[in-house]
Amino acid sequence: MRTTVKSVTMLAGAAVLAAGLMAVPAMADGVRTVNMYTMGIGNTTDYKMVQDAVNEISREKIGVELNWTVLDIGQWFEQYNLLLSGSEPVDLLPNFGGVATGVSQGAFLELEDLYEEYGQGIAEYYDEEFKNAGVIAGHLYGIAGQKDFAATKNITYRSDIVEELGIDVSNVKTLEDWTPVLAAVHEAYPDMYGFVSNGGNSLNQWDAYNWDKLEDELGVLLNYGSEPEVVNLFESEDYISLIKTMREWYEAGYIAKDTATSTENYGDIIKAGKAFCSITTGNPGIEREASLNTGYPMKSIALTEPLSTTGNVTAIMWGIPYAAAEPEAAMEFLNLMYSDPEVSRLLNYGIEGVHYQVLENGKFDYLEGQSNANNTYHPEMTWIWPNTYIAGEWEGSQENLGSLMTEFNSNARKSAALGFVFDNTNVINEVTACSNVIKQYAYGLEVGAVDVDSVLPEFQQALKDAGIERIIEEKQAQLDAWLAEK
Repeated sequence: MRTTVKSVTMLAGAAVLAAGLMAVPAMADGVRTVNMYTMGIGNTTDYKMVQDAVNEISREKIGVELNWTVLDIGQWFEQYNLLLSGSEPVDLLPNFGGVATGVSQGAFLELEDLYEEYGQGIAEYYDEEFKNAGVIAGHLYGIAGQKDFAATKNITYRSDIVEELGIDVSNVKTLEDWTPVLAAVHEAYPDMYGFVSNGGNSLNQWDAYNWDKLEDELGVLLNYGSEPEVVNLFESEDYISLIKTMREWYEAGYIAKDTATSTENYGDIIKAGKAFCSITTGNPGIEREASLNTGYPMKSIALTEPLSTTGNVTAIMWGIPYAAAEPEAAMEFLNLMYSDPEVSRLLNYGIEGVHYQVLENGKFDYLEGQSNANNTYHPEMTWIWPNTYIAGEWEGSQENLGSLMTEFNSNARKSAALGFVFDNTNVINEVTACSNVIKQYAYGLEVGAVDVDSVLPEFQQALKDAGIERIIEEKQAQLDAWLAEK
């Protein structure tokens, strides 16, 4: 039996009161208050000023006032579960990495009725097939912001070095094709690493390379997710070929010796002049983004076709906690963020004349004397907001990124499992054990830091001992059932 919004609101109020806290009440003039939490990255000290400007719009348009709390990145991950527990008054927040875990804990509200009644603005931008990625067990729990709902894996590199050395990269299609390029760069720049991981967690580098990782890579769909057979990635020819290439690069000196343990961002390493290239997730804005992040002219070569998977869509999803005191108002405000350009502009860039100026070309830029370092509202997190593309474009950003991204998403190959969400409840012990095995072995293999012939068999056996075959069996059964119901 489906729980109604009214009954959920009553239950939410009881949960908050039971925790000894009072939800923020509606204002006397009938304006409702939505308590929103987000992560803050970069400078966000003026977010209350931005909140007040947003409220001038939202009070008039939907009768809602925002009460916005920004947590820095460290606080966010420390307090996220607390925010979902009902011990804090929270009506709306973004979720990173999918809502499945929160749903299994009963932390999120079913949204389909709220979406139907209050989500008309969202629906104008949100294709049905992507919306379904937020559906678990027949209920909608998350709304993804407009972003890249598909991805390629790319080699992203300093184009100034390629031009300087006269290297022809036009025929590069695979990692193996890139090896002569690294050799030439290494010869010319022996003190620079040719390749650097895009983060200390190397799985962020290779996840969904030419496969649908089905959330956790413990059972994947190969061939760009076109066939619904769940297989063991770590025994596949694709994976073995990849790690052998990385080992070759490592032994040739193209990869930093500490890359398996480094937590430094690839952009910072390239910016410091210490590296030439990395593997990145590809989309229409990657070259401009990488150039801005590194301070060097960057180009990118796609090694895979664009593929759309559930993980692409659910990477960041907005949800309403089960204990929300104002679920209707929360959905109305989410709809406003998604569809109102002025609100989107405020949240993304702040207040015109204070945090940015509008140039003659219509793009936004810092005021004279401003920079990222001293701007008091430049959160560097446009990717978190529901629909950045309607806000306008920052100077130096990719031209017409919104339309390019829509085209990219529409033309991407759709995985056979797009919309499928794996419920690991029946194999949670095996998932935990296999995840620990991956942490022990995969990072070193995937950046070439260990011998493939000796370590890979140990890794494969350790996964079997930890229960990966049981996970694959369960995942296949759930996928088959899901496909049968489509």
